[in-house]
Amino acid sequence: MKTVFLGLAITFLWWLGLINGLYMRPGEPVPDVLIYLTGASWLIALLGALMLWSGKHKPGFILVIIGSICFVPLGLVTVYGARRANRKSDEASLEERRALAEKSSR
Repeated sequence: MKTVFLGLAITFLWWLGLINGLYMRPGEPVPDVLIYLTGASWLIALLGALMLWSGKHKPGFILVIIGSICFVPLGLVTVYGARRANRKSDEASLEERRALAEKSSR
């Protein structure tokens, strides 16, 4: 989960730089659509990260991926962290199913 929040922090800092015009020529305005699109994408990724943190791994993983698409290549850090968090939950559920199958076969 640390990686997910690290990726969110990196993309948030990038978004703040976009708002302040760091990536544009002097005097050139940043298109409002770009600011709103990246802000909405970041909020979707944040919602997904909070869902991952609360234990809803599958929908949270999907929302993190959807929200991070706009931030490639920086968003790949967030996607990697979400994938690791989702994999850990899959392994835990697999162990639970194995234990349940073992109990039912006895």
